[in-house]
Amino acid sequence: MYIKEIEFVNFKSFGKRIKIPFFEGFTTISGPNGSGKSNIIDGILFALGLSSSRTMRAEKLTDLIFTDAKSKSPEFAQVTITFDNTDRKAPVEADSFEISRKIKQTKTGYYSYFYFNGKSVSLTEVHELLGKAGVTPEGYNVVMQGDVSQITAKMSPVERRKIIDEIAGVSEFDEKKQKSLAELDIVKEQIEKIDIIIEEVKLRLEQLSEEREEALKYRSLREEKQKYEGYLILSKLKDAKTELGNVEKEILKYESLESQTIQKVKEQEEKLAEMETELSALNQEIRAKGEDEQIRIKKEIEEIKGLISRAKESIGVLEREEGDFESKRRDLFIKIDLRKKEVDGYEKSLEDERKKEETVQKEKSDRNTEKIILAGKIAGIEQKFSEKAAVSNQKRSELNTVKDEKNKLILDEDRLTDALRRKSSEIKDIENEIEEAKDNAKNAESDTKVATYDISKLTEESDKLKRDVDDLESAQKRLSDDKRRLEERSSTLEKEYGVIEARVRATEVGSTYSHAVEEILKAAKKEELYGICGVVANLGSVGKEYATALEIAAGPKMQSIVVEMDADAEHAINYLKRRNSGRATFLPLNKIELRRNLPDLSIDGFVGYAIDLIDFDPQYDNAFWYVFRDTVIVDTLQNARKSIGRYRMVTLEGETLEKSGAMVGGSVAQKSRVSFAATEREKLETLSVEIRDLHKKRGEIISKLDDLDGKISAANKRVNSISNEISKKEMQIEEIKGREDRLSDVLAAKKSSYDEFAVERESFKREMNAVIEQRLEKEEVQKVLESEIAEIEAELNNPELDELRKKSVRIDDEINRLNGRLADIRSDTNAIELSKKNAEELIEEARLDIAGLEEKKTTSKEKITALQDEIKSHAEKQKQNESREIEISNELKELQEERAALDEKCTLFRRQLDKARLSLDDIKSHAASCLLTKSSLQIQYESLLADVRERGLEERDDIPSYQTVYITFESLEKQMVAMEPVNMLAIDEYDEVNARCDELSGRRDILFNEREQLLSRIEQYEKLKRDTFMEAYTGINKNFTSVFSELADGFGELVLENPEDPFAGGMTLHAQPKGKNIIRLESMSGGEKSLTALAFIIAIQEYRPAPFYVFDEVDQNLDGWNVERVADRVLKSAPSAQFIVISLRKPMLERADRIIGVTQQDGTTSITGVKSK
Repeated sequence: MYIKEIEFVNFKSFGKRIKIPFFEGFTTISGPNGSGKSNIIDGILFALGLSSSRTMRAEKLTDLIFTDAKSKSPEFAQVTITFDNTDRKAPVEADSFEISRKIKQTKTGYYSYFYFNGKSVSLTEVHELLGKAGVTPEGYNVVMQGDVSQITAKMSPVERRKIIDEIAGVSEFDEKKQKSLAELDIVKEQIEKIDIIIEEVKLRLEQLSEEREEALKYRSLREEKQKYEGYLILSKLKDAKTELGNVEKEILKYESLESQTIQKVKEQEEKLAEMETELSALNQEIRAKGEDEQIRIKKEIEEIKGLISRAKESIGVLEREEGDFESKRRDLFIKIDLRKKEVDGYEKSLEDERKKEETVQKEKSDRNTEKIILAGKIAGIEQKFSEKAAVSNQKRSELNTVKDEKNKLILDEDRLTDALRRKSSEIKDIENEIEEAKDNAKNAESDTKVATYDISKLTEESDKLKRDVDDLESAQKRLSDDKRRLEERSSTLEKEYGVIEARVRATEVGSTYSHAVEEILKAAKKEELYGICGVVANLGSVGKEYATALEIAAGPKMQSIVVEMDADAEHAINYLKRRNSGRATFLPLNKIELRRNLPDLSIDGFVGYAIDLIDFDPQYDNAFWYVFRDTVIVDTLQNARKSIGRYRMVTLEGETLEKSGAMVGGSVAQKSRVSFAATEREKLETLSVEIRDLHKKRGEIISKLDDLDGKISAANKRVNSISNEISKKEMQIEEIKGREDRLSDVLAAKKSSYDEFAVERESFKREMNAVIEQRLEKEEVQKVLESEIAEIEAELNNPELDELRKKSVRIDDEINRLNGRLADIRSDTNAIELSKKNAEELIEEARLDIAGLEEKKTTSKEKITALQDEIKSHAEKQKQNESREIEISNELKELQEERAALDEKCTLFRRQLDKARLSLDDIKSHAASCLLTKSSLQIQYESLLADVRERGLEERDDIPSYQTVYITFESLEKQMVAMEPVNMLAIDEYDEVNARCDELSGRRDILFNEREQLLSRIEQYEKLKRDTFMEAYTGINKNFTSVFSELADGFGELVLENPEDPFAGGMTLHAQPKGKNIIRLESMSGGEKSLTALAFIIAIQEYRPAPFYVFDEVDQNLDGWNVERVADRVLKSAPSAQFIVISLRKPMLERADRIIGVTQQDGTTSITGVKSK
């Protein structure tokens, strides 16, 4: 495998496409300094991705693109390397393959791509392919000018050792070690994590043992609750049956009322029909007298307003375009002034060139005079040799004529070369202009489509926005109604809240308590008395539905004071005595009678025992037993009467029935009794939450209304904006149509110019070829004449004559030089004249553009005038329509007033009819609601019945009321809720968690084993890393000793600073040139360092062979003898690998199989040829 060919396109100094062939063996590249030799090496590095842009002597990649100082620089560079792969060194099933890289500059930066056989690939893929063939970035396949000095002068010993690291692949073991260390950290982290989990699991086991006991108790309550659930269903079934009968009665009532209301609506509809007939007749009379015309005129007025508005917008657009025209016109005048200044500059330059030409012509005339004088002297001497001299003079005359003709042809050739270059540049510019014009033409069509598409989209958006505005306004009305209802509800609740809050405050300050109670509470607050728990009214809370019944059941006992000990009661009583503050009842918890168990009751309307319907702290159980004892709460007075005399009963509305048979009842005044403070506070909290919710909802509605206002306003603004945009787009389409015509003319003109320039270029080429052919013929004639003259002058050999002839030759050379100078001046004059002509053409183009702008401006003004005339016409028509509208309005005023009165009467009657219909709808709605209720109750009844049968319950009439059952059910549920959350799966979960603990312990053991294995693996990697390094070091050291001996006739070796631990130190190079002592690298001379470094590089190359090597002037610091040694060493290795060496040294060039010549002209590198031995 070897480099077969390299193709450069716009890369660094290669300003055009150049292909350089390469061959197997030893090839040198040579040429003058600065000719671009090293750019070939840079191209190899660039294409194969073996180095950075800075190594290739460029700050950034885009600096690698060829820069042309005379014309526009290209935007891309590309290098393609073709490899011969007949030996299949690279894993590619082909005899050859290409690797290419292209960089292209863009407005925002650049992009760079690699290609393999024309297919895009990544840099990694390129390196993988080359690596399999032995070409790597660290393998010293390419050795640059600085690499030799880098190894000897700039690298530290550690950096030199790292070269061996890279060759040996030590980094692979470092990566594996780091990976293992990372895995070790993960294992450690997992062990710590498992330890934490095990600790948590053990805590969980302790917790589960307690939860299991709770679960058993909870299960017992749940079974009892399920039994009462069945009672609840049976009581619901009974209530549903009763309610179903009541609803059927309601249905019959609404059916009768519906038939009556239908008859009433029918009568009102007939009356309304008569009135509408009369109104229709009046409308026909009004229309006959001109109302339709009035409506039509109003519509026309609105349409005319729209036309005037759009015309004004169009005028605005045209006036802005006029401003743009003026700006472009100013720019063009500025451009003309600049071009005129250029023309003036060119004229001055032409004048300078003419003066130079006159000076040179004068000098040439003087030389011709000298030549004539010399010719006379020569003629005097040559009289002796008249015949031969005559022949000589004739030949010399012919020679001078031939030289003059040849010089003239050279001038013509230079002129034609310059003309060809200019024509090529002009053709390229025109090609770019044609492409630009085509793009603009394509863009014109695209812009028209875009504008048309935009108009359709804007129209769609406008229609959608109008529909959205209608929807938003409907939503706005609905939200406003919701806001009003919320405000009404909020006001009602706030009034109720104020009333209840006043009662609670009164309770808190004790205004409803007796004077004695107030004094005790104050003393407790001041800590003058101890053991005061509070008043009964403050120690319990009840549901709202039971509050009245329980407060009346408790009566004055609500003000009883609960104390901890009887001694506390004694201190309080003495306190009242001392202050003469009255009497109070005290309930000492340590002495009060204990609560007794109460029997289950099954009486009609039974709600529950009073003491069971109040929530309080269990420690006050005996105190509340004193207050309520066995008082029963019954739903109604009617049900209570059935059991009178058997129990002390209080109804939900507050009637009291004593066991003695006494009955107390009537109206209840809230201010006349003490209330449960907690109950009132609960009401306040409920009201507060509801009021807050209402305020929150109101705030949300207000926010939504504000949002809707903003959206409606924004939508309306957008509709107006869209109308303006549509007008602009329509004007834009008109402008684009004109642009297409202009671009078509421009394109035709450019194509015509292109054809003319192409014809002229072909003419110049033909003329150029003819001139070159004539020049070559003259050169052949010149050679023949010079040979003949030399023979004659040899016969006419005379020292004086020879001196005169030499002087004549020098004058001829001076005349030839002056002729060349004249040719250069004339060439420069032609170039300046062409530039002047181009500037004058640009001035003419600018003047034509100004004329075009003036024409557009005139057209624009004409459009504005037409639009203004259109506005005036519309305004006049609008004025006429408005006048006619007033006339019609006056004529129809009396009839319209009569119609308005009749219409109002109809409207009033319609409202009455609507009211009757609403009433009918309401009746139907109630009837339908009753039917739905019946259906729902029927479904409910059937569902309950099915549920009863499914549960296997027995339907019976002696089931207690739903309320009674529900109290017991709720009590069970409260006990369960008090226990919750209960983990019912605690027993099974305990076993699972225990198994989980065992599993985690096993995993922890496994992780400890993994940790030990990782530590062993890390230790093994360190050993392999050292062994691999030492293998590479030993092999390269052996090669270095051999190569150094061959190059320097001495001994050299690589020395590790720390042989025991190579990675803890660096590496240096020791050498003993022939006849000298062993010296370290740092003590060597410049030449010795270079030779030692080269030996080291070659040793690396031999240790890791590659198919090709490239050296860039590595011999520049060596003396001739050492250059010969290095060249011989390269020649020796050339049969096994391709060597490409840049060199200016003779020994290197002599030993190469072939030489590639490089030169540079006008900043562009070119190849002079390939010379083989």
